[in-house]
Amino acid sequence: MNTRLKVVLAGAVHPNMPGDDRGVIEKAITEMQVYAKKYAFDLAVWKSPISSEDNAEEVRRFCEAEEADFTLLINASLPFGRIMLPLAKVRGRLGFWSFPEPTRDGVLQLNSFCGVNLMGSLLSHYSRRPGVPGKWFYGQPESPMFAERLRCTIRALQAIKGLGSLRIGQIGGLANGFENMYVDERDLESKFGTYLQTRHSVEEIVARAVKLPDSQVAEEIAKARAEAKRVTVSDEHLAKSTRVFMACRDFARENRYDALAISCWARFQEVYGIAVCGAMSRLNEQGILAVCEADIFSTVCMAAMKAMTGEKPALNDLVSLDESDNSLNLWHCGVAPTSWADSKGVTWDCHFNIGHYDGKTWCGDGMVADMNFRPGPVTIVSMGGRFDRLFLVTGEVMAGKPGYAGSSGWVKNIAINGQAVDIPVLINSIATHGVNHHYSTSYQDLTFEWNEFAAWMGIAVLPPLEYKPYVQSSPV
Repeated sequence: MNTRLKVVLAGAVHPNMPGDDRGVIEKAITEMQVYAKKYAFDLAVWKSPISSEDNAEEVRRFCEAEEADFTLLINASLPFGRIMLPLAKVRGRLGFWSFPEPTRDGVLQLNSFCGVNLMGSLLSHYSRRPGVPGKWFYGQPESPMFAERLRCTIRALQAIKGLGSLRIGQIGGLANGFENMYVDERDLESKFGTYLQTRHSVEEIVARAVKLPDSQVAEEIAKARAEAKRVTVSDEHLAKSTRVFMACRDFARENRYDALAISCWARFQEVYGIAVCGAMSRLNEQGILAVCEADIFSTVCMAAMKAMTGEKPALNDLVSLDESDNSLNLWHCGVAPTSWADSKGVTWDCHFNIGHYDGKTWCGDGMVADMNFRPGPVTIVSMGGRFDRLFLVTGEVMAGKPGYAGSSGWVKNIAINGQAVDIPVLINSIATHGVNHHYSTSYQDLTFEWNEFAAWMGIAVLPPLEYKPYVQSSPV
């Protein structure tokens, strides 16, 4: 999955403004080179100031040659409006940047802000550019507002670019009864450019797993033991889980898959006699996204989160609500990356509800990553429809509040798209909007990044819905 952006920077000037507009461009170029290192993007600079439509056409061709993902136009002074006609045709996203006036009276020096006003209006009302026409920036390059807006844009566009090269292998079918998560792969390709192959089977992975040499499996079992603080699962199921992990890992590498959407029940239990949660936890920790129940919506969201943050995301259900402290519990059987564990670490344990009793002794089938999540801010999203609806929640994982068996954490300070909500509003919003029951989760508050992502991609971010005692319908 390629997430590294190419940003083109170009400056426009008015031939008759008395201010040092060329000095403004030079400073912007210097500071953007610093940002390129800080935010890890590639920067290409058009060094000649744009002062005519012909200049702008040269810049458009330059952007195409550089395969620019984002073109940022410096409005150092009020530019000639027709420069936007060719620039509006660049294939990547556009931004336009203005600067404060160097004086507060006397002769107007730059008229830079008017330039952004003009460029934005031309994009919106004349160019007929589809989707969001462009993003404004204002301020000196070292100003906090400029830095925040640029960081938000870079992260959102990293996610969009990453999804364009994302390769997903679906292993087995969508979990029976989870028809709410059905996707048409043509919608996925049309929306993001993502590749999805749905023809792989659980049997294919199990056949690989059983053929692995015992010596290689033994080496990998030793690594798995070292990754956990405790191992309480049986040796048999630790070995089987390790074989599934290795088979999936090698399968993903051979097929160049960034993510595996795995039909983790019930076919694996029928074919191989185990739940594969622990294997999926290890895949997620090692950078191969492993998503439960063949959920493609969550695979896309987790890949976007990984592109935004560089960190490892997880899949959860929202399973419990505590009105005493206005918190929610995120949980899944045991697939979260091991790095999500709090100071108590990870236990490789047997599955707690897939298995059987031998007398009064529970015998779980398969291995799970049992952990409480470490404290910190998190973002929780669920996508639906035809990849055109996004439910966005943020909060903070609580320290010291025990969760459920499996991978679990309690989250306080709940907000829906930045608006603090209580439990009744949360329930009403989820149920009324018809939100999918899987939630992709990442550490960090990504409210701004997801909103920009949604704006560029034409995705509706679902609003919180005030609780009422009567039935309601979603406005979106």
